[in-house]
Amino acid sequence: MRPRRDPLTGYRGYDEADVRDARRAHQLGRNGYLLEQIAPLIAQVRATGGLEAALCDGRGRLSARGRAMLTGAAELESFLRERG
Repeated sequence: MRPRRDPLTGYRGYDEADVRDARRAHQLGRNGYLLEQIAPLIAQVRATGGLEAALCDGRGRLSARGRAMLTGAAELESFLRERG
């Protein structure tokens, strides 16, 4: 989302949500997150209405991915044992 521009001056205007998101992005960047990781998280926070909800959703997706990887590893092990 781009900040609005004043039609007379061309200056950009930022509301409280923009400033909050910029601070969050800065803090995440300082903690080693890359911009391509930060941008979707900020978008998700805006969509869900809060950081806590976005993190819970992220944890759920991460847990599902971990379970899928474990299932895949178990199936691969079973396949390899059957083959020999």
